Amino acid sequence: MDELELLTDQQQADKVKGWLRENGLFLVAGVVLGLGALFGWNQWHRYQERQAEEASAVYETFLQAVRANRLDRAEEGMTTLAADFSASPYTDQGRLIMARLYLDQSKTDKAAEYLQEVVSTGVSPEFRSIARLRLARVLVVQEKYDEALKALADPGAKAFAPAFHDVRGDVYYAMGKPAEARSEYEQALNGDVAATVLDRTFVQAKLDDLGGASAALTGSNVGGSTTSAAAVPAQAPSAQTPPAP
Repeated sequence: MDELELLTDQQQADKVKGWLRENGLFLVAGVVLGLGALFGWNQWHRYQERQAEEASAVYETFLQAVRANRLDRAEEGMTTLAADFSASPYTDQGRLIMARLYLDQSKTDKAAEYLQEVVSTGVSPEFRSIARLRLARVLVVQEKYDEALKALADPGAKAFAPAFHDVRGDVYYAMGKPAEARSEYEQALNGDVAATVLDRTFVQAKLDDLGGASAALTGSNVGGSTTSAAAVPAQAPSAQTPPAP
């Protein structure tokens, strides 16, 4: 029989009171800490939700300025996004858009500046890879070929590899190195995911212009044609510009 069952009601009460006197402080502290942690987590979650909502509102205002072709207002919105929501994907999206706006005005230095910010501080590897592809194209326009190749040194993810090979081919083409360009185009077309991330017809046309043989395309969509975020307009590599965000 349990020891506690042999005690009288008063003895049991006294025993419980004694245990509470000895351990009550720790029990209360544990409850307080637990409630504090729960309260803190809920507060943090609500704060994150508010931040996301505010960033979305600022980004929408920014887009309105972009659609109205108000570069000054777009700059103001971009400044707010960068200052108040630096860890938000909206900020990276805004910088990619600003780069395109400045490129449309032939202000390649400003475009490169915005793209470099995404390369350096982008919230995700995907954003950083997209920015490197677009930055490389801008650097080609500026005839900064070595810097362009440096920007394309590492695709970061297998899915971006064909696009990086394609743009490297454009860089080598602009440098007057057809053999290197042909090799890059061939690698782009023969990548594991080339069928889903490249405009294969266009890349093959660039390869054909360099005297390359038809590449053995891989992937499940060999018969179709899709264009990735990194696909480029059908023009000479040295004149290519980044795609719209």
